[in-house]
Amino acid sequence: MGNQLVGVAPSQIFPVEHYLSDHADLSFDQSLGSTRFLKVARARSREGLIVVKVFAVHDPSLPLAEHKERILKIKEQLVSAFNCLPFQRVILTDKAGLLMREYCKCSVYDRMSTRPFLTVLEKKWITFQVLYALHRMHKLGICHGDIKLENIMVTSWLWVLLTDIASFKPTFLPDDNPADFSYFFDTSRRRLCYVAPERFVRAPDPSYRPSGDDRTGGLLLSESPCKVGELLPSMDIFSAGCALLELWNEGTPALDLPGLLAYRNGEDRPSTMTLPEGSEPGLRELLHSMTERNPKDRKSAEIYLDEARGKLFPEYFYSFLQSYMLIFSAQPILPADEKILRIHQDIKNIIKIFTQPSDAKNYRDLVEETTENNNTDNIDTLMKEGFKVMNINVNDFEEENDSKAPEKRDMGPDSEGLILITSLVTSCIRGLHHCTSKLYCLEILQLLCENSSSETILDRILPYIIHLSHDGTARVRSAAIWAATRCLAHVVAPPPAGCNVFPEYILPELAPRAADSALPVRIAYANNIAKLAETAVRFLDQTQNMADKETANINYETELSALHEMVRSTVSYLLTDSQAVVKRALVENGITKLCVFFGKQKANDVILSHMVTFLNDKEEAALRGCFFERVVGVAAYVGQHAAPILLPLLQQGLTDQSEWIIAKALRATSSLAELGLLPKQALCDLLAESAVYLAHPNLWIRHEVCGLVSCVASLLNPIDVNCKILPLVWPHLKHKLIQVERAELLLESLADPIPRKVLDAVLRHGDVDRLVYTLRERRNTRLRVFYCLSLH
Repeated sequence: MGNQLVGVAPSQIFPVEHYLSDHADLSFDQSLGSTRFLKVARARSREGLIVVKVFAVHDPSLPLAEHKERILKIKEQLVSAFNCLPFQRVILTDKAGLLMREYCKCSVYDRMSTRPFLTVLEKKWITFQVLYALHRMHKLGICHGDIKLENIMVTSWLWVLLTDIASFKPTFLPDDNPADFSYFFDTSRRRLCYVAPERFVRAPDPSYRPSGDDRTGGLLLSESPCKVGELLPSMDIFSAGCALLELWNEGTPALDLPGLLAYRNGEDRPSTMTLPEGSEPGLRELLHSMTERNPKDRKSAEIYLDEARGKLFPEYFYSFLQSYMLIFSAQPILPADEKILRIHQDIKNIIKIFTQPSDAKNYRDLVEETTENNNTDNIDTLMKEGFKVMNINVNDFEEENDSKAPEKRDMGPDSEGLILITSLVTSCIRGLHHCTSKLYCLEILQLLCENSSSETILDRILPYIIHLSHDGTARVRSAAIWAATRCLAHVVAPPPAGCNVFPEYILPELAPRAADSALPVRIAYANNIAKLAETAVRFLDQTQNMADKETANINYETELSALHEMVRSTVSYLLTDSQAVVKRALVENGITKLCVFFGKQKANDVILSHMVTFLNDKEEAALRGCFFERVVGVAAYVGQHAAPILLPLLQQGLTDQSEWIIAKALRATSSLAELGLLPKQALCDLLAESAVYLAHPNLWIRHEVCGLVSCVASLLNPIDVNCKILPLVWPHLKHKLIQVERAELLLESLADPIPRKVLDAVLRHGDVDRLVYTLRERRNTRLRVFYCLSLH
């Protein structure tokens, strides 16, 4: 196209949708910007969203057919270059020429300013892919001609696509007139200029020839602007170097047009063309070499890749990651569910690859097994088999050392690279349709958390787990709660920006699960709320103890009070749930952690006051038993002022209709006595009521009563033992025992218990009091008769 276009003034200017109206297979979606040269729109086609670049034809004499042929030839040549995205279709009409390619949402320029911000390793991965794409293009004899960050597209899993190959733009530009540059290359209006210096020439002299080139394709006023071979690989290398400098300098443009012309004319390299002090030496050398003024001093992309192997770029970029990512990026693109199934199959091998040295004995075997294994179940197979959904084992989520903060893990030499696998996994989540895939995804994310930094967990993994906690399937919501708890436990040192992650994000997002319509989800939340509360306080403590107090500018008491209130409302909701199993799940999984979290007063008000209501549920023996199992831990934290509340509850347990509950009530009484939480008079009263169980036919109950007698006897002085305990115990012994503080002796000395049939008959009697009165009268009558006979 060349300079022939610059001087043509359009008679009428139409919006971009005007040029799409003649094409029935294209539906205009939105404009992506327009310049004098090209109008750009996003459109819908049968294949999905596409980008359409429209060149309005104002001069019919332009050789557009030659450009079309050239563009389609480039498309055919780049079929095997998987980091390149050439134009896929060209339409020429009398009104316009249309260039079409697949739509990509994000360019590297966009991605730089999007959270979570790119890490050093991710920037290296992008740099590697750009060089690899150039290597493949140049090997096929194709040059790009207009490399800048806006033309380097990137997917959500950081797969780079070099797009908008500018075969139709002029190779050479005049150095004394910026009009051509602005028309063809300044499409972003950012005024940056990454065109190689040698592409600017002194004047549009028709007799000018580039050194060593006897063709006319590079001339400004060429009569045949479609000549092949005007661009040289070294020109692309310079442009790519400038684009990568902008990437590594956090968005600072490397050059504008005046700066580039000054650099071309021999002035010193500007500061924007160098990396800041402290940057990796290998990276500085690479970008410095790519942006050399003299094209002969620049090397090929292939040489740069070879020199950086194992130094600037990790070995796994070459041996594993490029080929593995290609599985998910090459055409045809796998559905998200099948991607997750494949990753789930490979994830353990992947973690081994990233956490052991590349020279390990089995490294190559792992790489080959992971990249070549194609025996992946697809969704159709799973549907036919009825979806063999994995079983979530709750015990797998229990931490071995729950009471300890997680220790800093010793990660492998290349474990940082797992962040790229994390991006691959999380990019699939919103496209998942099947329960199996979502559960597999949660399992993968948990394995990645074990080998990821705290920042990666909070910024890149946790938000997707929270997203799945709102899923429409109850099983997924339940598994997401478990996964969130486990992942947060792996956060060793929360970053300053994450100090408020619990009150501002995690707890509000999970709060609706306390009232979830599905019972398993409420059970899962009840199982985990204590661990979440404990982790929240750890986060707050670590933030408060950070050395940089300006960064951790928080009011500890205010933040803690906010946490207390949020957790209190959730705990109260769960402890008053209509299903007993939810209450049990909460009490049996970390109720003492919640006591520590709330403090003595709130533990009494929030936890103990709700637990008391468990004994009112006469249908749920397991819930009543749960109360007596866990009340000791709560009382131990609340202290002695809980005794007046506990005494009538223990007495109620001693008369429960379930023998299992009676045994647990006796065990709880013994434990509370050992901790000194019951006063002396209360112990004597409880022992007076429970001593009769020494004759109970249930061996468990007799064991527990002996334990209670032994415990109380060891706590009281000898006088109290003789006066208050022995009279209660001796009627149930075969012989009088003095050392009742020894439970084993007491158990051996017990008289034969009441036969089970007798006890059951008594309990089934309609009027037990009258039955007992009658039996007592008969016994007294027999005693009188026996006494009279003995006198004769």
